[in-house]
Amino acid sequence: MADIAQLDERYRTLCTAEDNKDSLIKDLLEHLRGFGAKLQIQEQEIDNQKRLVNSFRHENEGYKSKLDSISRDKDRLIYISVLVDGDCMNFEKAFVQNGKEGGHKAARELIQAVEGHVRMISSDVPASAVCKIRVYANVDGLTKAYREAGILSTGQSLDGFIHGFNQADEWCDFVDVGNGKECSDVKLKAAFKHDIYNLHCCRVVFCASTDNGYAHILRQHQESTRISLVEGPPFASEIKHVAARLPTTKFQNIFMTAKLTPEATFPQDVVSPKASRSLTPPTNYAAAARTIPSQSSPGPAIKEPINPIVRATLAVCLNAKGERVDQLLKVSGKESVNNLKARKLCNRFHILDDCSTWDCPHEHGSKLSSQELTDLIYIARSTPCPAGLSCADVNCIAGHCCAFGTSCHYNQLGCCKFDKSMHGVDKFIVQTVDKRQIV
Repeated sequence: MADIAQLDERYRTLCTAEDNKDSLIKDLLEHLRGFGAKLQIQEQEIDNQKRLVNSFRHENEGYKSKLDSISRDKDRLIYISVLVDGDCMNFEKAFVQNGKEGGHKAARELIQAVEGHVRMISSDVPASAVCKIRVYANVDGLTKAYREAGILSTGQSLDGFIHGFNQADEWCDFVDVGNGKECSDVKLKAAFKHDIYNLHCCRVVFCASTDNGYAHILRQHQESTRISLVEGPPFASEIKHVAARLPTTKFQNIFMTAKLTPEATFPQDVVSPKASRSLTPPTNYAAAARTIPSQSSPGPAIKEPINPIVRATLAVCLNAKGERVDQLLKVSGKESVNNLKARKLCNRFHILDDCSTWDCPHEHGSKLSSQELTDLIYIARSTPCPAGLSCADVNCIAGHCCAFGTSCHYNQLGCCKFDKSMHGVDKFIVQTVDKRQIV
């Protein structure tokens, strides 16, 4: 039988254990109460986050709806800008000659060609995109150019063509900028700047292939993916460099592929057979004569021409500045010259009695009469000499200065085949150097 002391010790141990148990239970309950409070806080935060997410979702849906609306509005306003310098990009003669109907057809075909080009190089152009076509030109000057080229008769004008073009579509505008060398340039450059920075403009189709004046503004945006260049006549030298970096195309059935050139006319360096003006310049200006520039080399050897007309032509004529000019010619008449031009004669064969081109595509045939030969020399001079005023080639049959001088309408439009330096040249001959003096 246990003694009292042992029982008492066991009792005290049991009480201590009970106290420890109660303490543990209290601690556990307190800990659970802390977890419960934290859980409640977390649940409140989650509820707040849910409400915030729902708010954001509702807000985003509102923004998406607004963006969709803006996108739809933007698509409704998307346009393709077609900018045309009408002075140097000339519409095909069939359009121009057919007046109002031709203008209407030209506009419609240009729209179709532009849309086809844009959709071929870009897949994200909305179907609702419209073509805004703006043609800027000096209409009086352009009318004169078409007349001189024989496309319009003397009494015809461009009014009907322009009216038809403007009425073909609500976004087609043919604008008369008035007389002035750079009026079209200023308008076209301003329109280009506006469109290239306009978010509604998906592409600028730029039609002014022969004017180097546009090279600078195009070069500033040559990294753009929204510009296309249209080539009518061959690209001018500086435009050609820019064109290498941009998409290009040709609308050959709409724009002429060559500059407007006048039919045979009789400008200031051509005289008729009845004219009394002497073809031989005075000989008392020897003190003003200059030598031929030493840097120019003579052309290839050509056998001595028998015809005295050719021999007189194959002479280097100089003015008081030492610039080469061409002697006056007695041309027969406009109709005769145009008929001769239509024969596609070989200039070198008939003028120089020499043609080294294998299988020459031009007519050789029988010799020409003296008058026909004179007319052919005039035709050959319509092609500018690359050496221009400094040419010393006695065998050169090209033109060395523009026959129309300062009155050249094409120079004013910036599209004459002859360089600007070849206009307004003093054509008074003070020295003539024939072939034998040069060789």
